[in-house]
Amino acid sequence: MTPIYIYEFKPLFLTLDKIGPFQNGYTIDFTDDNDRPSNFFMMVSPNGLGKTTALEVFSCLTTLLDKKVIDSYGHEDLDKRGGRAQLDFRAKLRWQGRDVSVVLSILAGALSEGACLKSWQAEQLQAYNAASWHPTGFFSPVVGGYETIASNSDTLLQDLLAAMNAAAETVPEENFLQPSFHLPTVLYFSAYRDIPYPNNDNDDDIPYSTKVAGQRNIAAPNHWHYQPLHSFEAHTAYWQNSLDNLLVWLKWLDNGSFEKAQALINELLFVETPKLLKGVRRNPPEAIIDAGNDQTHRLDRLSSGEKSLAYLFLRIGAHATSNTIILIDEMDIHLHIRWQHRLYNALEKLVADNPGFTVIMTTHSVEILRRFTAAMGQERDKLFLAGELIETDLS
Repeated sequence: MTPIYIYEFKPLFLTLDKIGPFQNGYTIDFTDDNDRPSNFFMMVSPNGLGKTTALEVFSCLTTLLDKKVIDSYGHEDLDKRGGRAQLDFRAKLRWQGRDVSVVLSILAGALSEGACLKSWQAEQLQAYNAASWHPTGFFSPVVGGYETIASNSDTLLQDLLAAMNAAAETVPEENFLQPSFHLPTVLYFSAYRDIPYPNNDNDDDIPYSTKVAGQRNIAAPNHWHYQPLHSFEAHTAYWQNSLDNLLVWLKWLDNGSFEKAQALINELLFVETPKLLKGVRRNPPEAIIDAGNDQTHRLDRLSSGEKSLAYLFLRIGAHATSNTIILIDEMDIHLHIRWQHRLYNALEKLVADNPGFTVIMTTHSVEILRRFTAAMGQERDKLFLAGELIETDLS
């Protein structure tokens, strides 16, 4: 395997057919008016017209990147209802001693061998400053089974897939992110982003754990090792999934990870407030919020708006790589309009400060939509805005 290094990994298009509301083919364009991959993207539609479906399929296709074989896609419309999908990225790589720009397409569903939903010819590649096209994924023939699309003769693609597969199979280490930090990852946040009080249930067989006071272990959190996709569960109270365990683990590592997460949450969430993420206590092991006036409390005692934002930014701070795509379903849900704007501001800053980040979000907020629409017509330093209005008639 020839070493490969990724400088950029940006979504271009998502094409869906016979999936949910998208029964007659539909393409979401993630580029701006100048054909540049956007890094701040808003998707809007009335309920039931496919915003969440699009994010779910985006996530589902991403999971195929580190798979050698599969026995299902993990999406009912792709597995059982003849659905088809294609997700196109532009990637800039260092490979075989040279810099190359390519289009990588992930395909899935009821496709015949060699077929795709969007073909990339020389003219289309040139429009996006790409030199070559590399399709991968799995197609499902009419009679059962899942067959790979990746060509064995495509050495660049095979080296990329091998690097991602090797990173995903690596046993989590204290500094696990360093070798794979350039690899792309997708962080998918559902619309439900609560922080419940973590219970004390533990599995004594959890590896890499150190017993501490009470029934809680300092244990490598779920999502700790590299994956092309991290899809975060909603409303889980299991200790190993909790933000408290994540922060205690980062503090226990004592490698600067906790301080980075602490700085991110204090800068993006608690700025201009008396509150701070202060640290973690030993007994019981959990995070401490300094509320001012010598008052402290747990993470789960934050307001609903604060919890939603804390959930987002602590996960981003802990699990992002240098090439991260952040999918946020209903970014405004359960947030007062003031908190909606706070989140919007924080996401803008996050993208501006991290050139490899892309945020794709959905919203029902009229105020946020107005703000985003007004901003789309402006040239913004380090921000490339684009959006998709899913029409009410997809027939």
